[in-house]
Amino acid sequence: MCFSKKFALLFLLLLSLTSTAIYSQEVGQIFDKKEADVLYGPVLESRTISTDKFEAIIIFADDKVMFRLENDQISILGDTRNLLYSNSKFIVSNQVFHMYSKSKVLELLNIGKSLIVTLENRKNVFSITVGDYTLEMSNPCPPFCD
Repeated sequence: MCFSKKFALLFLLLLSLTSTAIYSQEVGQIFDKKEADVLYGPVLESRTISTDKFEAIIIFADDKVMFRLENDQISILGDTRNLLYSNSKFIVSNQVFHMYSKSKVLELLNIGKSLIVTLENRKNVFSITVGDYTLEMSNPCPPFCD
């Protein structure tokens, strides 16, 4: 009886750790800017924002930050798709945004060490460049909003 209780407890502990690891994965990968250009192609559309303003916007997100750049208009959403910033007239609730972990965005700001953040659309991806580093590999939201 004691063995089965220990086994059950061990099983629950491992299950808990596994599910935590799965759900707490960071979204996004930082590349050298030149490597990102080779892997993902040239930038087709971009907008810049000062690092200070960018940090002041994303501070209100807890874990995730979502971006959309379309027709020279920037929109930034927080965790539950709550609006953090937009210079667009309106946002439709089912528009696809590009989601990154806030921790990866902050890491990019830290290593990029630039006064300017560049939001970029490439052929098939959205990217954020700060200095000589580019953040890629976002998740589309919807459908991958969690």
